[in-house]
Amino acid sequence: MTIKFNELDAKNVEVMVNDDNYGELKFDEDQNSWVLWPNTIDDAVTYFESLDETKEAIIDEINDFVEED
Repeated sequence: MTIKFNELDAKNVEVMVNDDNYGELKFDEDQNSWVLWPNTIDDAVTYFESLDETKEAIIDEINDFVEED
């Protein structure tokens, strides 16, 4: 499985899983955190102020989910 993060600009990052669009990370200035908007659900997940920490957490979560299947 490949997970890629394509930085569209300073506050928007596209998340790709196996070359499919998984969702978009947007930096929320009010929360001072990165927020993931997955394509498969109509809700968001708030992460960290650091983009690197956020990417690491998302990779871990996706890999954990795949291992459970």
